[in-house]
Amino acid sequence: MKRLIILTFLLFFAFILYAQQSLVLDDGIRDVAEFFSSRLPARSVVAITNFEAETRELSDFIIQELIVSLSNRGSLRVVERSRMEMLERELNFNMSRSVSDETAQGIGHMIGAQVLISGSISEYRDVYRMQARAIVVETAEIIGTRTLNIKYDSTLTGLLGGRINPADLWKYKWLYAGINVGYSATLNDYGWGYDGYDNLGPPIGFAGYVMFQPVDLFGITFDVCQNFFGAHISLMPTLTLRPALFEINIFAGLGVTVLTEFDGMETEDIVYLGGIRIGYHLGPGVLYAEVRPMGGDKGLFLNITAGYQIGFIQRRK
Repeated sequence: MKRLIILTFLLFFAFILYAQQSLVLDDGIRDVAEFFSSRLPARSVVAITNFEAETRELSDFIIQELIVSLSNRGSLRVVERSRMEMLERELNFNMSRSVSDETAQGIGHMIGAQVLISGSISEYRDVYRMQARAIVVETAEIIGTRTLNIKYDSTLTGLLGGRINPADLWKYKWLYAGINVGYSATLNDYGWGYDGYDNLGPPIGFAGYVMFQPVDLFGITFDVCQNFFGAHISLMPTLTLRPALFEINIFAGLGVTVLTEFDGMETEDIVYLGGIRIGYHLGPGVLYAEVRPMGGDKGLFLNITAGYQIGFIQRRK
């Protein structure tokens, strides 16, 4: 039990550290602006030539917000967006696509810029990788590069048109259903795997559940579980992590016994339960292993099972 608790906390804090390495889009733009403001010579004339992105809306948003954020810091002189849009029409280049260094330098000379900032943002595993760089117009010397991981939020999703990468469709469902089966043991005075009551049958544990998940990280699970001592129904808040092709569910809650043949244990007895399931995306769903300790007035139980989970009803990120 202690090892399971320690493992659960380690996984939770590992996720927190992983999440802290990624920023939401607005914070990422502010980080880029602060990075260049602190490194470029004061009063430099700066122009943002282009920002390569999947959609024009995303590119336009990043460019405009960078202009605002750089201007508000006051240490740099930033070329107005309207001047860049005019050149975009005249020179027939696209600010949401890649622009060669030669073209960028030509633009810089035309508008009197000393430093050009350009960048890109593209999907990388389960985040977006944003990179921005600054070059000197006269020499094409790169004087700064900033790379950040941008996580999904409502702003980024909206600017992407609410689209989901086909490879990630399994991650974004309203409802998940799973079933698992394995070994049920006792962790009390009856001994590990005690089966002295023949009428209970073999020490097999299983569970069937549905998880309603309207947001990415959290859901509510309705669960029907059978262990060595009987059957229980429960309602459990569930933390759901889906880095890359893996899935981790950490859950805990209360249940009530609805069926038992064990002497001294009655229906309507309250049990507390929790656990962790770790899986890998395979086929339409997730193949996983689960460790589920349970407790109540009559002792402690443990289910060690394997199962499969499938999602239903597609939702936006």
